[in-house]
Amino acid sequence: MRRVVWLVTFLFVIAPMVAEAQPWAGVIGTTRATDWTGAGVVGGIPTRTTICSTLNPGATAAQIISAINACPAGQVVFLNAGTYNLSSGVELNKNNVTLRGAGADATILKFSGQIGGCHIGSSRVFQMCTDNGGNIGVDSAENTATWSAGYAKGSTVITLSNVANLQVGSTIWLDQLDDASDGYPVAGDVYMCDAGAPNCANNGTGESFARDNRGVLEGHLVTAISGSNVTISPGIMFPTFRSARSPGAWWGNSGTILNGAGLENLTIDPTPCRCDGISIINATNSWVKGVRVIRTDTTSSAVSLITLVNALHVSVVDGYYYGPLTTQLVSTYGLTVAPTSLSLIQNNIFHTNSSPIVMNSPFYGNVVSYNYFDAASQAAIILHGIGGMNLYEGNNGRNFSGDTIHSSHAFETLFRNHWDRGAHNPTSGESIAGFALYSNNRFFNLIGNVVGNSGWTTYTVNMSHSEAAIYETGWQGTGSGTTVSNDANVLRTLLRWGNWDNVTSTNDNGTNDATGTRFVSSEVPSGIANFSNPVPASQILPPSLYLSGRPAWFGSVAWPAIGPDVSNSNITTATGGHANKIPSRLCFESTASDSAYGGTVKRFNAAACYGSGGGTAPAAPTNLRITS
Repeated sequence: MRRVVWLVTFLFVIAPMVAEAQPWAGVIGTTRATDWTGAGVVGGIPTRTTICSTLNPGATAAQIISAINACPAGQVVFLNAGTYNLSSGVELNKNNVTLRGAGADATILKFSGQIGGCHIGSSRVFQMCTDNGGNIGVDSAENTATWSAGYAKGSTVITLSNVANLQVGSTIWLDQLDDASDGYPVAGDVYMCDAGAPNCANNGTGESFARDNRGVLEGHLVTAISGSNVTISPGIMFPTFRSARSPGAWWGNSGTILNGAGLENLTIDPTPCRCDGISIINATNSWVKGVRVIRTDTTSSAVSLITLVNALHVSVVDGYYYGPLTTQLVSTYGLTVAPTSLSLIQNNIFHTNSSPIVMNSPFYGNVVSYNYFDAASQAAIILHGIGGMNLYEGNNGRNFSGDTIHSSHAFETLFRNHWDRGAHNPTSGESIAGFALYSNNRFFNLIGNVVGNSGWTTYTVNMSHSEAAIYETGWQGTGSGTTVSNDANVLRTLLRWGNWDNVTSTNDNGTNDATGTRFVSSEVPSGIANFSNPVPASQILPPSLYLSGRPAWFGSVAWPAIGPDVSNSNITTATGGHANKIPSRLCFESTASDSAYGGTVKRFNAAACYGSGGGTAPAAPTNLRITS
C-alpha cells in the first residue's frame, strides 16, 4: 500500500510541470530551451530518519552490502565515524535505501579492491545499480519499440509499436538516428551527428552508448499507458524529432533500474585501488549528497571520480571531488555523464581535476549549477559528446568549452556563470577562451554571464583560435582524426544577451560597471529562418532559470550571485562588481586542509558549510493551472 500511495503522490507532483510558464520566457525563444525546474530527484531528496543497521570501522565490504540488502525501503544503513579499509568494492543495489556516513570528514571508505558488473566494465570501487539486467555492455535496452507519433516539442503523449514490460513509473528513453548530413531543417541548422558522419567530429570514436548512431536521446518517466499511447513526463525536449530519422524507444525490464537509492555524508577514497570512484548506472530518482571522493596519487591513465550512465532524475549535490594529480589534459575527469537526462549537478567543489565536468554523451535536459572549480588544467565544463537542451547556471571556474572531438551540441544555455581564467586555475592548457564554441556547437544561449580576466584582450574571434578571446566561435578544433571545417553557423545561431566582459568594459574593477554589459540586438539571432530568438523586450533577467526562489543553502550570499544586475560584489577584480562568491566557493575557501591527506585535500563536511538543507533543490510546485 505504501508503494501505491507514493506513486500517486509522485504523479501528482510531476504531471502539471509541463504546463507551467518557464522562467526564461521572454528571453529565450520557445524552441531553444526546455523546462529545467524538475531536474534532479523528483520532489527533492527525501530526508530518511529511520536507521535499519549501524556498522563500525572493521566492517567489510560484504557486510556493508549485506546490511543494504536487508534494509527495508525508506530506511538508512548508517556507518559510524572512522576509517573502513575495504579490500573489495561496495554496491548499493536496493531501491529506496540510503547508505549514510557521519560526515565526509568523519566516515572514510578506503578501497584497495574494486567491484564489477552492472553493465559497464570500468574498474571502480563503489557502484549504484541493481546488477539484475540481462545485457552486458553499457545499455539496458532490453525492450525496444518504434515511435510513430508525438514528436513535437512539449508533447506528453507518444505512440509506440509495443509496450511490453513497460509500466507506469518506468524510465523510458526516446531516440532517433543521427542526422545523415548537415543539417535540419536546412544545411547550417541543427546537425546532431556522431563521429563518422560527414564533417561532424575530428575523432573517429563514436559516443552513442546504448544504441549506435542514435545520439539524440531523452529520458522520461511513464505516467500513463493506454493501448499504444504512452504519457510521459516531462514533454519532449528536443525540437528535431521527426519520422525521417526513425524515432524509437527503449527501456529496461522491471528490476533492472535502481530507484530511490542515496549515498550521503562520507568519503570514498579509491587511491589504494587506483580505480574510479562512484558509478551510477541504470538509476532513476537516486542521489549522491555531501560526499567527498578523493584520489591523491599521480596518474597518467583515464580516471573518473563519479560517472553517470543511463541516469534519469539523478542528483549529485553538495560534494567535493579531488584529484588525481596528473600531467594529462583530458583523461582524468571529476564527473562525467554518458546517457543522462533531467539530472542535477549542483553546489559541488571540483579540486585539482584535469577536466572537472565532462558531458560525455548523450545528455539532455540536465542542470549543472553553482559548482566551484579550483586548480583545473582544462575548462571547468567540457561538452565532449553529443547532447543538447542543458542548463549551466551560476558556476565559477576557468572557462567553458564545447569541443568537436566526438560529436555535436545544440540548444545549450549558459546563464549567470562567472568565468575568470587564471584567477584560481592554471592558465596553461587548452581552450582558454572564455567561451570556446567549436564547429557544430549551434543555437547556444549565453545570457547574463560575467567573463573577466586581464588575459582576455579580444572580444570575439570567429572561425579561428585565440586564447585571448572572450568568445571563440566556429573554430574547427583539433583531435586525433580528420579535422572538421570551420563553422560560420556557430556565430550565426548564437544568442548573447546581458553578458558582462572585461574587454568591452572601461571600468572592469568598478563596483557597478555598466560599460561592460552588452544588451545588443545584433547579437540576438532574431532574423535567422529557423529556431530564431526574438530580441527580448526587456533587459530584466530572472534570478534563476530553474530555481523558484532563493535556496536556503545560499546562506547570506547575494541572490542572484552573478549577473549584470548584481552590484558591489565581493569579487572586485575583473567583474565590474557583478560576481559574488557562490556558496561552494565560500565553502572551499573556509574549509581547513585535511592533515590526514598531507594538507592539500580539504577536510570537507557539507553540513558545516551549508547546514542540514544542503544544495537540495526545492520541491516542484503543485496545483498548477494551464494558462494561455
